[in-house]
Amino acid sequence: MREEMPLERPLLPVPGPRRVLADFGGPYAASALVAFLFSCTGPVAIILAIGAQGGLSESDIASWIFSAFCFNTLISIAFTLVYRQPLIFLWSIPGAVLVGPALSHLTFAEVIGAFLACGLLMLVLGLTGWVRRAMAAVPMPIVMAMVAGVFLRFGVGLVHAFGDELWIALSMTITFVVLSTLPRLGKVIPPLIAAVIVGGLAIWAFGKFKPPAGALFALAAPNFYVPQFSWNAMVELVVPLA
Repeated sequence: MREEMPLERPLLPVPGPRRVLADFGGPYAASALVAFLFSCTGPVAIILAIGAQGGLSESDIASWIFSAFCFNTLISIAFTLVYRQPLIFLWSIPGAVLVGPALSHLTFAEVIGAFLACGLLMLVLGLTGWVRRAMAAVPMPIVMAMVAGVFLRFGVGLVHAFGDELWIALSMTITFVVLSTLPRLGKVIPPLIAAVIVGGLAIWAFGKFKPPAGALFALAAPNFYVPQFSWNAMVELVVPLA
C-alpha cells in the first residue's frame, strides 16, 4: 500500500502582537540581521549579474528584486505565524542562474510564465505526494551534477577576477578563507558577509567605485508584466526549475 502523507494543519488561533513581541529578543534579531545581510549580498548579486547578462533594464531588475523580497517576506510571515515554525520562503539561486541563458532567446514575460507554470507543477507534486517518488527516481549524484553545472561559471569567474582586479579578489578570498578556518571568528561574523564588507572597502580604497550620475537611492517602482506561456520556455525552464 502506498504511504499517505497527511497535510499539516495550521495551528489556530494565530498569535497576536503581544505574543509575538513577548517571544522577540536580541539573539533572534541578530540572527535575523545576519540572514538578511546574507540574502542581500550573494543572492542579490546573482540577480544583478543575471539581469545584466540578459539585457534587462534597471527598472526590470529593481522590480525583480522588489518582488522577490516583498512577496517572499509576506508569505514567510504568514506561514510562520500560522504553522508556528520558522518557515522562510526565498527564490531558488540555481533557478535564478537559469534565467540568464534563457533571456538570450526568450522574453522576460515568457520566463515569468515558465516560473508560474513551475510553481503550479510543484504545488501539484506537493499535494499529491508525487514529489517523493520523483525525487527517489532521480539519482542524487545526477541532481548534484546539475546544480554544480549551474554554478560552474561562478567558480570559474573567481579565477578571472584575480586577473581583472587582483587585490580586490585577493583581499576577499583571504578574508573568507581565514574566517572559514577559524570557527570562533566565523560565529562572530559569517565569512561571506565579511568578504563582501572587505571587498566593498577594497573597491572604495582603490577608487573603483564610480557610480553613475543621478540618484543612487530611490524607492522601487515595480513593473507589472503579463506572463506569456510558450512551449520553448516550458521545455527549457519548467523541468530544471522543478
